[in-house]
Amino acid sequence: MKENCFDTFSRLNTSLLLRFIMRKIASYRSNKCRLTVFLLITAFFFMILIAMYSCNGSLCLKAPDLTPVAYSDFEAFLQGKVLKHKFNISAIDRVFELDLEDRDILIYLHIQKTGGAAFGRHLVHNLDLTSKCMCEPEKKKCDCTTKNKKYWLLSRHSTGWVCGLHADWTELNDCVDEWFKKNEPPTRTQRRYHYITFLRNPVNRFFSEWQHVKRGATWKAVRLHCNGRDATLDEVPFCFSGPDWSGVSFEEFVSCQHNLAFNRMTRMLSNLSKINCYNKTNRNEKLAGEIMLKSAKENLLNFSFFGILEEQEKTQFLFENTFGIRFIESLKPKPITHVSQLNITRAMHDAVVDKTRLDIQLYQFAKDLFLQRVESMEAHLGYTVEDYFNSARNSAKKVEKVVPKEEEFPEENEETEEDDKQVQYPSKATVNALEPKAKR
Repeated sequence: MKENCFDTFSRLNTSLLLRFIMRKIASYRSNKCRLTVFLLITAFFFMILIAMYSCNGSLCLKAPDLTPVAYSDFEAFLQGKVLKHKFNISAIDRVFELDLEDRDILIYLHIQKTGGAAFGRHLVHNLDLTSKCMCEPEKKKCDCTTKNKKYWLLSRHSTGWVCGLHADWTELNDCVDEWFKKNEPPTRTQRRYHYITFLRNPVNRFFSEWQHVKRGATWKAVRLHCNGRDATLDEVPFCFSGPDWSGVSFEEFVSCQHNLAFNRMTRMLSNLSKINCYNKTNRNEKLAGEIMLKSAKENLLNFSFFGILEEQEKTQFLFENTFGIRFIESLKPKPITHVSQLNITRAMHDAVVDKTRLDIQLYQFAKDLFLQRVESMEAHLGYTVEDYFNSARNSAKKVEKVVPKEEEFPEENEETEEDDKQVQYPSKATVNALEPKAKR
């Protein structure tokens, strides 16, 4: 084996050093004090020499890592780290053989301001399928059914908000199966639902929602349906007294104690019946938050797939290889967002962190699960995400289809589109009946 220059140099130096040490020991034998000092100095240099060998030529004298050890997902988020969780193999290794012509149906849970609208459009415009969605210009909804008129996708851009505007897990779990039974041919006797969703850095998501509300969005037609009824205005009052909250300042937005933007991802992914829905009478909020977070994690583990807004390439890699379905055009992050143009102060950032503690913990849990799924898929396929996009994916036959560009889609107002009016699952009476009675 060829030895490097450092090894040769080290061996020569070691031989010369040993001869020098032996001569010095002999000369200092009569003076115990000088001999002791010499031996201590010699031991120190020997330690350096050993370190050089063990570090392959470097002294390994790096500055110590003074970053505090993260003992929780919340602390890890503040340090820009991701803690490692122990998941069952079944939660990591996810590969499904979909039969969208028969029993398999994708259920898209769309959480506000997570990049979900863009992903929802990709599902109807950008998938290479036998039963492609039929989309007409000027219409927000597409016909995503098979040749036998069976739905393969439930989402805002396919079926519309059939379970309520931005229906959460609690609402979808209560509504989905009944809706399909009423709206599909009786020949479909078996259904396998694949829940999918998108998540985003909680702090950025909160700022994005503030900006969206500031531009006029309210989502006041949401049903907040749980345990057989919609939430009342006494349980969830509005934060504004007019038709919307346009122009709201950050201080106002973050100060409204009933603001549904707080921990929105956790709330929308959890089983709210476990905390008595939106009824806060005699409720321990700390305990309720813990129950909600645990439930959201459990539900997310059972999702067939979820993506991370900040990980577009890995999200596409995981989706395509989990379901065996390719996107025609690759997913791309938006270069400029409303949040990226904000001047966010440290005080503003810290205020949001304090208000989104549950979402932060859920996001950290989800991100680790997501990354472990990516690593497992890479090991299963035998190549990395980078290799997949550089060669493996591109070697497949290219699909020819015109996919609408992202910039062709204006920002949508989910509350005013005619296609979004509730029919099967009406919202709280009507939007007009939901006018706020008191400003909170």
